Amino acid sequence: MTRKSILSSLRSTLLGLAVPSASLLFLVNAHGQGCVIARGANFSMMTHDHDSFLQPGDWQASIAHRWFRSDRHFRGTHEEPHRKNEGTEVINDSHFLDLTGVYAFSRQFSLNLTIPFVVHDRSSLYEHKGNAAGERYHTQASGLADMRLGAAYWLVNPDRYHNGNIAFGAGVKAPTGDYEATDIFMRPTGPQERYVDTSIQPGDGGWGFFLETQGFHLIAGNLSTYFNASYTFNPREMVPSTRFSVPDSYLGRLGLAYAILPEHGVSLSLGGRIEGVPPSDAIGGSLGTRRPGYAIAIEPGISFHRGRLSVSVTAPVALERNRQRTFNAATTGDAAFADYSINSSISYRF
Repeated sequence: MTRKSILSSLRSTLLGLAVPSASLLFLVNAHGQGCVIARGANFSMMTHDHDSFLQPGDWQASIAHRWFRSDRHFRGTHEEPHRKNEGTEVINDSHFLDLTGVYAFSRQFSLNLTIPFVVHDRSSLYEHKGNAAGERYHTQASGLADMRLGAAYWLVNPDRYHNGNIAFGAGVKAPTGDYEATDIFMRPTGPQERYVDTSIQPGDGGWGFFLETQGFHLIAGNLSTYFNASYTFNPREMVPSTRFSVPDSYLGRLGLAYAILPEHGVSLSLGGRIEGVPPSDAIGGSLGTRRPGYAIAIEPGISFHRGRLSVSVTAPVALERNRQRTFNAATTGDAAFADYSINSSISYRF
């Protein structure tokens, strides 16, 4: 099988997880991907065994971190290597930190609250004195991002069936992050305070809601399969002051996990991942400045689970990046993507 056919098959499977349809629910908080913005760092820690489910009255606290550096420009699926060769590329260096608390009302039903923070640094030429000037300057934005409150329900009682389960969830996203952040831009006429780029705004400026699902199943021995997917709906069209769009976003993951040291709670995983921003929103208008597109990645990972403690790290590596055309644009713009990202999460039950 050729690389092209593998990518085509993976794309079809993952798009089936990530795009909403009448026959399937999809889920929640996607992650940043350079100039193509899909906000958040909420790294979903999959449950792979019977003992991992929360007990009624349990609390779980989690810290999730995501980092990437985007600097490779794409227009459609075509890379524009001349940007890096000429030194005119845009570079986003972004950190996302999610603090999440979960309370279990039963083995199957729980509520969760996520308080996210971001730290962004963006450097470019064109936003300041122009590419021809050859002078690179930085803008920054950081602070509280958009908080999320959700509920999740496992369909199967884990006391009755131990080898797999599937959960569905829903929740709301509040515009608690600054969506009108400014910094100083070095313009030809002198320093000027302006709104920072939409990709590094801490918030998107709109109330939204999300749907989510995740699941796992034991295949044989120590081998299991997992999936999770999310879709965040943002009905607000755009922020009037900045003219930035308030876009939807999505995430889909599908893969295998193998317990290499089950007595020590250590597992390896390998899967496919897609995340991005659609050209138009499912609900509401789609005007305003947005950079739609998606990235498909192969995602290796390692996890550790012992008693009340769980730790996971994944490093999705991009296989395909596609800067899609905005729904009302005559041509396809460009956007910077990352080669890979580092996602880590640690949680503890109380």
